[in-house]
Amino acid sequence: MAALPRKLWPRLAVLMLAATMPLVVLLVLSAVADGRRVVDTARDRVVQLARLAAEQQDDMLQEASSLLRVLARVPEVQKVGTAGCDGLLGTVLSIHPRINVLAVLDAGGTVTCSTNPAGKGLSLADRPYFQEALASPSKTAVVMSAFTVSRATGKPAMFFAVPLERLPGGGAPPGVVLAGVDFEWFARLSDGASGASDQLVQVLDSRDGAILAEAPATVGRMGRRVPQSPVIEAFRASPGGGSLQAPDLDGIGRVFGFAPLPGPAAGLLVAIGLREADIRAAADQRFWLSMGIAFAATAVAMLTAWLIAKRMVLRPIDALVRAAALVGAGDLSARAAIGRGAAAELSSLGTAFARMAGRLQARDGRIATMQKQLAISEGLHRLLAENANDMIVRYSPEFRRLYVSPACRDLLGYEPEELVGKHPRDLMHPTDRDALEQSLFGRLLNGDATARASFRVMRRDGSYVWLETSCRRLEDGSGFVAVMRDVSERKALEAQLEDANRRLRVLAQEDGLTRLANRRRFDEVLGTEYRRATRNGSPLAVVMLDVDCFKAFNDTYGHPSGDACLQALAGVLDGRCRRPVDLSARYGGEEFVLLLPNTDAAGALAVAECVHGAVRALAIPHAGSDHGFVTVSVGVAAMVPGRLQGPAALVEAADAALYDAKRAGRNTVRLADASPEVVG
Repeated sequence: MAALPRKLWPRLAVLMLAATMPLVVLLVLSAVADGRRVVDTARDRVVQLARLAAEQQDDMLQEASSLLRVLARVPEVQKVGTAGCDGLLGTVLSIHPRINVLAVLDAGGTVTCSTNPAGKGLSLADRPYFQEALASPSKTAVVMSAFTVSRATGKPAMFFAVPLERLPGGGAPPGVVLAGVDFEWFARLSDGASGASDQLVQVLDSRDGAILAEAPATVGRMGRRVPQSPVIEAFRASPGGGSLQAPDLDGIGRVFGFAPLPGPAAGLLVAIGLREADIRAAADQRFWLSMGIAFAATAVAMLTAWLIAKRMVLRPIDALVRAAALVGAGDLSARAAIGRGAAAELSSLGTAFARMAGRLQARDGRIATMQKQLAISEGLHRLLAENANDMIVRYSPEFRRLYVSPACRDLLGYEPEELVGKHPRDLMHPTDRDALEQSLFGRLLNGDATARASFRVMRRDGSYVWLETSCRRLEDGSGFVAVMRDVSERKALEAQLEDANRRLRVLAQEDGLTRLANRRRFDEVLGTEYRRATRNGSPLAVVMLDVDCFKAFNDTYGHPSGDACLQALAGVLDGRCRRPVDLSARYGGEEFVLLLPNTDAAGALAVAECVHGAVRALAIPHAGSDHGFVTVSVGVAAMVPGRLQGPAALVEAADAALYDAKRAGRNTVRLADASPEVVG
């Protein structure tokens, strides 16, 4: 249907808007307001539920804190290691089932009294909660640990610690009394707080993002750390509690309410989340009902406008369309019968249409003459194309082949008529289709006058040939013309050159014997990682190792065996560098090095011990060694860059640790001495 005359459009538009727009706007605003009220009510509800759940969780933690304060004053507990302490703690534990373990530690961090016999004698001196409690200036201060794994039970737990009351005369506390809370109690309280099946309850530790409990529970979720979760971020911004809309760990959109646990549980929070989809379900139902009513009202208004416009507009337009179709088919004598009752604008249009048809009749003769001249010109161009060595192709605006020169027989093995009417991508190599679409067709369709690209095209025999194509847009917009030539030989030479350059780059950075990175590559990567660690404030570690008595090995077994020994050690090193950022390299002679970004001293020492043990496990015979087989000495150093002179200081520290290992009798691992710059 042709477009309505410009002067009639405002009349119909005003009529439809006047009939439907107020109702549609009212219903949409009402539906949106209902949805907001539903969400606001849900926010208030989950915040209240979170506060109630936090109070329930806090009861258990208050119980543990109060109990520890009392025990810290009991004489049997104050006198660390006295007889009867175990029995006293066992009796107390039996009447406090929500506490998992009670223990007393001396000032050195050794467990001297415990309700768990397996824990007696263990050293917890390195535990941060023990150190903080022992150093606390307040004798009633309760220190709460982060999520940790109990050394006595091997299960996840949380510990509360209180310093023992100082003996008469003052001085440091004689020790610490602690209570362990089993996470099963958190989970039970969370189950009790969980209501409907779509409700999620979590107990979280905002200090490290650990999930302490969850209901309904997900296998493997407890203890997982998610410090950047939306709920943790919101709690850190609003420690007094609040709400937010965010996806949970399973990607389900929820409305969360969260509240802190009061008392000693600083940093713990309870979060309760309801499905956002369920909250909005009722509002969406009302919204779509309103939209249905609005649609019905709009349909009635449109029908009314149609009936009014049919007589005044549509029938006259139909007459104009039929006349235009006849003119388009070649009958330039056709005229539109507008008739009475039509709008004045359409009557004027009918008159203008009749004048246009007359001018078309006059122009038709001139076009016929131009077509004859065009046919002569095309014949000349075809003669040139059919005798050229390059393949010439003319494309339609949709890039269908309209003409293909005979050169396609030599280039592709096809007859021209076999390619006409088809799209170039049909014969394109799959990996080159993006280049065809973007570099060639995409540029032309975006308005460029010319474009050039090289790609592979499949010949009739199944082989591929590289074609360099230069394509130009025709000025009349009727399509494009392309010239193609075979550049396979040039592409083969380019590929050979690239392969040679690649192999040269590898040889320049690789040790020929061990296939590990060479000293030059190690220095480059060390500089890069040192700068990255300086920017990020992250640790950087180096592990250096040297084969013990290697000269004696070569003298005894010969250099070929020595080379085989170094290759075996290289295999061990390469197998221990599992992260993409780690690097193993041959530093020189029988000396090797490992570069471990984002690794502290403890992690680097663990890797060094693993490598040391793996070399021993090779059990390569060595008659010149006191051990009877090949061993290595290992030096480890780690730092957080920023205050030392540069990466050389880290290598020097690892080298010094290596020579400490040599002086200590070889076949051992040594960690560089700790300093303000070295992470030890």
